[in-house]
Amino acid sequence: MVPAPEPDVIRAEDDPVRWDMLLSQITEAHMHLGTLISEIEDSSEINEIDTMIQLGHIYAHLNRFWHGRNIAGGNVDAPYTDENSAFPDDVTLT
Repeated sequence: MVPAPEPDVIRAEDDPVRWDMLLSQITEAHMHLGTLISEIEDSSEINEIDTMIQLGHIYAHLNRFWHGRNIAGGNVDAPYTDENSAFPDDVTLT
């Protein structure tokens, strides 16, 4: 008998659509953060307005990644709601 998966673990083989969506969101956040870092390094300055816009975009990807863990596979549009793009209320910042 195969043991049931842990409720707080997402595996590619169990839910490939959700897995791909989560991986896509975290990859996009990583890519945009790398771009922001490169732009800051290349210009030797930080434009607050541009940085704020870019960070908002990065946070949206991170938030969709976090909320996406609770979205059943198959609903590829669900992460793009305002609720799923919002900062999570179940994360404690330290």
